[in-house]
Amino acid sequence: MRNNTSLSGRLAQWTNRSRSSRRPGSFVAIEEVGQKLEYLSETEIFSPLSPDEKSWLMHNTTMVTCEPGRVFYSPGDPGEVVFILKRGKVNLYRLTNDGRKLVIATLGAHTVFGEMGLIGQRMYGCYAEAVDDCLLCILSRSDMKSLARRNPEVGLLLLAEMERRLQEREAELEAVAFQGLPMRLATFLLREADDAGTVMGYSHQDLAERLGTHRETVSSILGKFRGQGLISTDARRICLLDAERLRTIANPG
Repeated sequence: MRNNTSLSGRLAQWTNRSRSSRRPGSFVAIEEVGQKLEYLSETEIFSPLSPDEKSWLMHNTTMVTCEPGRVFYSPGDPGEVVFILKRGKVNLYRLTNDGRKLVIATLGAHTVFGEMGLIGQRMYGCYAEAVDDCLLCILSRSDMKSLARRNPEVGLLLLAEMERRLQEREAELEAVAFQGLPMRLATFLLREADDAGTVMGYSHQDLAERLGTHRETVSSILGKFRGQGLISTDARRICLLDAERLRTIANPG
């Protein structure tokens, strides 16, 4: 059954609940004025705003923290809304017909996402889930329209962000269409590795959800990489031992 509760109503419910119980998965509203203004000022798309415009935005938007595991957006949620991720990571995922989770994207800090036809931003049936502790700025359709009227440069920055996201998504779709799983896994590991050549925080199930396959398949490919001396593995930790050979697998041409 469709949930007809408004966004503001749901935020009020989560905020009231969080005041009495800081359970995992709860929302906690950022209410301290100075802290909220500081978070907004750090966001690039708000940089063109004047002090008066930032003050208006602070009083007309909602900023919340969200604990790991919280699904804070679901397909069919009423109302158009934009989320600006200030801190943490968020998974956007869909459920396949057999109930498997398929992660469409993992978003990092300062990413803009949500359901907002005004700027051509859609969720396309995705769920949004906090991967770790997140800080989110939430704007409604009316907030965004008012902000764009006050300062059109903000709208241009949002459109530039949408273009960047679209280009990233097209690259991911191309990889799915033209690369086999070993190539895609090698590409993912190279992209996610830190300066020390370590990929942290992904279980075999997490990798399977990112690549759109089964955990057993990922485990098998990782085992082959390990046997070839390309990687070493530990609990949620993958060390790249031979990045050059992995690049050859990722780009065989």
